[in-house]
Amino acid sequence: MSSTELQLAASQRTSLSPMEQASRKMRMIWIGRVLFLIVFLLIWQVASPYLDKTVFSSPADIARNLVESVLTGSLWPNLWTTLEEIALGYIVGAFAGIVVGFILGSNEIVAGILDPVMIAIYGIPKIALGPLFVVWFGINLMPKVVMAAVIVFFVVFYATYHGVREVDQDMLRTIQLLGVSPTQIRRWVIFPSALSAIFLGLKMAVPEALVGAVVGEMIVSNKGLGYMIQFAATQLDTAGVYAGLFVLMIMALLANSAVNQASGMKRR
Repeated sequence: MSSTELQLAASQRTSLSPMEQASRKMRMIWIGRVLFLIVFLLIWQVASPYLDKTVFSSPADIARNLVESVLTGSLWPNLWTTLEEIALGYIVGAFAGIVVGFILGSNEIVAGILDPVMIAIYGIPKIALGPLFVVWFGINLMPKVVMAAVIVFFVVFYATYHGVREVDQDMLRTIQLLGVSPTQIRRWVIFPSALSAIFLGLKMAVPEALVGAVVGEMIVSNKGLGYMIQFAATQLDTAGVYAGLFVLMIMALLANSAVNQASGMKRR
């Protein structure tokens, strides 16, 4: 490419507005993602005849299994059950995490009293609580919702707690000297300052809600994506296992995108 052509290309780039540059960058990112996915699936498909069928299924077999479950309708009740568990668990856990994290983050005495308790409960492997939740709440929807809510709670709680604790203390003392009430400080200063940390916690909690619901379904359930994956595994149906995992990945991406959109709207 000649120097004249390079100068022309550079002038075209600089003539783009910031919005056009951002749009162009996003298109390049999406094109790169699609190309990466296509190359990855092609390599997997080509290599699949040489892989152990009980461990790796081919993309074609996974797609065939997924289409069959969609057409026969077996996917939809399991998908709806898992979505309900995830949504309820996420909402309850996130709300409780924000409230408790805000209270402990803005009150050192309460935080000092309850900190060992929170650490002790957080240190328990959540899967170990599954049988206890079954005893408490039965084998219906509730144990899976509680499992998801507990996992989400701690992610959002610690993000909120640290977000509140990291608010500039000198600024808070200056505002207090101006006669602003503690309630107004919490509402108009501390909470907005901690929003970025809260949204980070909400984003990180999305896959955790899926983990909680699916683990709960694998412990005790007769429907849901976790049950569907476990049943396929007992039948040595590797394609069915991968199909269920693929649906979970799509759900995680969509939920994460929704949280990102909410975060972006809040910043604007």
